[in-house]
Amino acid sequence: MTGARVDERSRSVAPGGEEPHVVIVGGGIAGLAAAEALVGTGCRITLVESRRRVGGRAASFEDGAGGLVDACQHVAMGCCTNLLDLMRRTGLDDAVRCDRTMWFIGPSGDRAACTPARWLPAPLHLAPLLVSMRHFTWREKLALAGGMLRLARLHPRDSPPTTALDWLRTSGQPDTVIRLFWQPVLESALGESIDLVDVVAARKVLVDGFLAHRHAADLWVPTVPLGEVFGARLAAWLASQGVVVRTGWKASAIERDAAGDARAVVGEGAHLPCDAVIVSVPWRAAARLVSDLVPEVDERLGGSPITAVHLWFDRPVVDLPHAVLVGRTSQWVFRSDSVAGASGHCQVVISASRGLLGDRAGLLDTVVAELRDVFPAAREAILRDAKVVTDPTAVLSVRPGVEAARPQSVTAASNILLAGDWTATGWPSTMEGAVRSGRIAAAGAATRLGKQAARLVPDLPRSALVRLLVGTGRS
Repeated sequence: MTGARVDERSRSVAPGGEEPHVVIVGGGIAGLAAAEALVGTGCRITLVESRRRVGGRAASFEDGAGGLVDACQHVAMGCCTNLLDLMRRTGLDDAVRCDRTMWFIGPSGDRAACTPARWLPAPLHLAPLLVSMRHFTWREKLALAGGMLRLARLHPRDSPPTTALDWLRTSGQPDTVIRLFWQPVLESALGESIDLVDVVAARKVLVDGFLAHRHAADLWVPTVPLGEVFGARLAAWLASQGVVVRTGWKASAIERDAAGDARAVVGEGAHLPCDAVIVSVPWRAAARLVSDLVPEVDERLGGSPITAVHLWFDRPVVDLPHAVLVGRTSQWVFRSDSVAGASGHCQVVISASRGLLGDRAGLLDTVVAELRDVFPAAREAILRDAKVVTDPTAVLSVRPGVEAARPQSVTAASNILLAGDWTATGWPSTMEGAVRSGRIAAAGAATRLGKQAARLVPDLPRSALVRLLVGTGRS
């Protein structure tokens, strides 16, 4: 009898009878999500991170009083099903609060409390949001509603490459509506200017983030500094589940066999044998580790900057938890309720800030003046300290053509997976996209090793009316 040939690379158990070993390179949200998804699979899991703390861009720094301040405010939405599931599964859901009201402050300082209705089916639940926007005329509100419907019904596969701004203009959206609604909403959600982002990405924000479900637009705001949430608590939870988390350890190479598969991760004088590797670092770093598996880094895989302006006043000046400032340089202001002993601290976030990086003093003056214009308490307050923090490649710039350049998690090497919000997840470069990428990579690694990892949580179900308007598939 002739025996079947056994492929040594397909074994689910490592040499020596040990359980298979998965090494995750990179401790950002994607890498942390991959580790969490692999917990309970029977795999040994090691996560290595070059920085002193895990968490990646969801990081915090110490202010002068010794409290932690988020480098840049992160906010999730109700449509971020996998991020919220990750936080529930790891006991972190007590570190965020749900806000259903989104505040808009118009050019003249008028405030609009936009709260989706709980009793109307999607997408009619947005009617109160449109009605409450006092800075629009009724004609402009009707034009906005019509533009939402036309964009939602746009079929991505049939759409020629075009930017959101070009599409909005050719679709007849008034300049005022573009400037005071589409621009702040899309730029905040996508982290890139509307004259650069792909209209397909804009459609996804609209459909999944607003129209699809009554809770899709719920804002989930951290009440604990992100450095504590991800850098400490999630790391501790992973360690409690047997995950080895090694910080301050930089992977310099991945040792591969003749077939191109990973055998070990090398770095910092150590050699980590492995049965699978998840590369979960930014795209340029990934290209240095596995240049043959990552597409050439070109202008299609470019980053977009986000700037956070931190202000410490001698008293509280922002009387809202957060607000979208339309028609101004400042895009979104957050009151820092999570910062211990920093009642006068607030943070202004500006996406796609590349045109503001040359004059930080001028930017600071502009932001302070705008806050004093819309918040009366700021007019008499004394600015005690300020800090401008910019990440030049905070998010992947979702320009037309970028989806074709984003690589899949599975690579030509059978046991090397890619993760990160820059990979092909079907989502923009967000915390949700990062979690999805980690879970996709973990599922791929587990399958290769004969195991089963936690998989993606489905999107929020679309109402019957939404399915009739835009279909049932993914955006």
